[in-house]
Amino acid sequence: MREVRIGGSRFFVKIYEYDTWGSRLRDLAHRTGPWARSRAAAEFDALTWIRRHGLPAPEPILAGEARRCGFLVRAVLVTAAFAGEPVPAWLARLDPAERRALARAVGELVGRLHRLGFRDRNLDLRNLLARREVDGTWTVAKIDSPRHRLRAPGHVDRLLRADWDRLLPQLARFGVDAEARAAADASAPTARGGQAPGQSS
Repeated sequence: MREVRIGGSRFFVKIYEYDTWGSRLRDLAHRTGPWARSRAAAEFDALTWIRRHGLPAPEPILAGEARRCGFLVRAVLVTAAFAGEPVPAWLARLDPAERRALARAVGELVGRLHRLGFRDRNLDLRNLLARREVDGTWTVAKIDSPRHRLRAPGHVDRLLRADWDRLLPQLARFGVDAEARAAADASAPTARGGQAPGQSS
């Protein structure tokens, strides 16, 4: 990834290269075949969807592809910079109370994404950016979602559970996994039977 400054604005440029036929064939079914969407295009779509639903994410500027005989050779994604740092960097230096507050903000974002039908399938802490606002609250944004899937709003499925199964152990290293999951559940409408969406019995 490269950072580019134009005037007073910052942009990030991600370039995916498939220089050889071997590299193209390795990801043939998912990203490089004539019928497949590139990672850059999928990430562009995810950021557009997240922002369209009123949630924080970097602004996607463009996604481009170069193909040879229909096979992907190069893909490029350009996004505006999001003012924030990766969540793990914050959690490593915050005091316990602030760490819990940030974890709750992470949980609220993940809960909202899930209730809207977004399944990330790449839900790592390093792919969450956070910034502290002047009032002391946290804004958390999602980046790098090339494997995302969309489901009906309010639906609970294995992909939703898999997102949490991937994220919670990473939060547990900082001792704040329970806070994140509780925040996601607390902000959800009560489902039939008194159980919040995403909970399992």
